[in-house]
Amino acid sequence: MEVPKVSEGRRWWLGLVVTLIVVGLVVVAAAVGSTGSAKAPRSTKANTAGGYGEVYKANPKILAKTLFKASLLPPRGMSRNIALAAYGRASKKVNFNLALKCWKNDGCKTGTGGKLTVAYVEPFGENVYRHISKMEFILQALTYKSIGKIIYRTAHSDLNKALADFRAMIAQHVDAIVTYPDYADAELPVFREAKRAGIPVATYAWGYVSGPGKNYTTVVGENVCKLGRAYARVMNKYVKSGEIAFMGGFPGNPLSAGWQKCERPALNKNIKVVASEPTNWDASKVQQVVAGILAAHPKIKGWSYEYGLGMAQGAFQAYKAAGKPFNAVLTLRTDDVGMGCKTRALHNPKLKVYYYTAGNSQIRVALTALMMRLKGAKIPPKMVFPIQLQNEAKRTECVKGYPTEASATSLVPLKLLHRMYP
Repeated sequence: MEVPKVSEGRRWWLGLVVTLIVVGLVVVAAAVGSTGSAKAPRSTKANTAGGYGEVYKANPKILAKTLFKASLLPPRGMSRNIALAAYGRASKKVNFNLALKCWKNDGCKTGTGGKLTVAYVEPFGENVYRHISKMEFILQALTYKSIGKIIYRTAHSDLNKALADFRAMIAQHVDAIVTYPDYADAELPVFREAKRAGIPVATYAWGYVSGPGKNYTTVVGENVCKLGRAYARVMNKYVKSGEIAFMGGFPGNPLSAGWQKCERPALNKNIKVVASEPTNWDASKVQQVVAGILAAHPKIKGWSYEYGLGMAQGAFQAYKAAGKPFNAVLTLRTDDVGMGCKTRALHNPKLKVYYYTAGNSQIRVALTALMMRLKGAKIPPKMVFPIQLQNEAKRTECVKGYPTEASATSLVPLKLLHRMYP
């Protein structure tokens, strides 16, 4: 009867010893992994964090270039993850010759054999801003091996053609559509048709159409109401009292309408908005509009608008033709090189210019969001970037080496911009 007791005791001690040895080995291995190879696990984790075919990581230098500061990202969560994934792809090498050919020909086959077709379709694409957005879209698409075909369409400011172009993409069963809805809710029917056909749709530059998340996948951009309030803070500080004017793009477009409705009530009661005119984002029309407003209101003190290059190509000429010094406060959305260089050339401290990032690279975020959606990701209906206006006197838009038509916050490489605008 004693033998079994001794045997059980020995087995118990042997088991305890083995357990202690195993635990000791695990602890040693963990210690080695967390000290001797400390950098490797952190690096691996950073490089693999992500999902839906993406890595949620971007070069801080690229973020700072396109956003002014690397920290000016959407709030933490899926919106930020998508933005990091999109901007992370900007570091990938692509074939610039193919990109330029695709840009000139309004589309191309990528040569990857990928089964997906993506389209950038818009009612109006006839200014430099849209041309650069088009290249951003193409460059982003070329980072995906699964994309075999890229399509671009512009309706040349014709709403009926814009709707027909959109429906043509649906009929071709493209896999994803990115757009800027110049005609806002007038385009809602085709958004819904795409939704019913199972085609995800995203807008950028805060191209808001009713029902993001319901009628289409998502809208990407800054909160344009906050943009308008930021404009108002500048006007309140420097204009203080007197007359100012608003200008916008196409009548009723969501970008112009968004900031205008929020700037007006945020202005000091002594500031009066004497005009609010559409320009279709056409520099020649900007000149006509500015000239007309100047004639009626020669003491105007400020201008709020989106398109900096249009202002540079139109407003400066209007002031010159009127024989007036350009003494005004300007609040603009885009950071066009031409606007900064024209301002600097005047050497006029009474011309104050405040601007936001052009936001061309937002189209990359829109496309990446759709690519993730195709892999089953749940995409936020709104992806919102914070607002931070820049002061031309402290941070100039006139960046050396860039074509005057370009924006230095664009992620189109400089050598490619020079080929686009030789």
